[in-house]
Amino acid sequence: MNEHRIQFIRDCARYIRGELNEVKLSGPKQTVQLFAKTLKESRLLFIALQSEGKMAAVIPLLESKKKAATLLRAKTGFVWPF
Repeated sequence: MNEHRIQFIRDCARYIRGELNEVKLSGPKQTVQLFAKTLKESRLLFIALQSEGKMAAVIPLLESKKKAATLLRAKTGFVWPF
């Protein structure tokens, strides 16, 4: 794996955990939107899992994140690691 990809994955993980406020994305508009949506859904799921809410509230967030990651892979070939 090249260094840029490794750094990108690190930045995504830090964003999902709330350590970064944003991740800089560039490229075709549709690709950027797919990554942004997947990042957003991953962060919402992480927040829900960290809270002491009911598991029933987590299931729809998990499904949304999974759907976003599946669409990202279908359109770009990028396998979402989170």
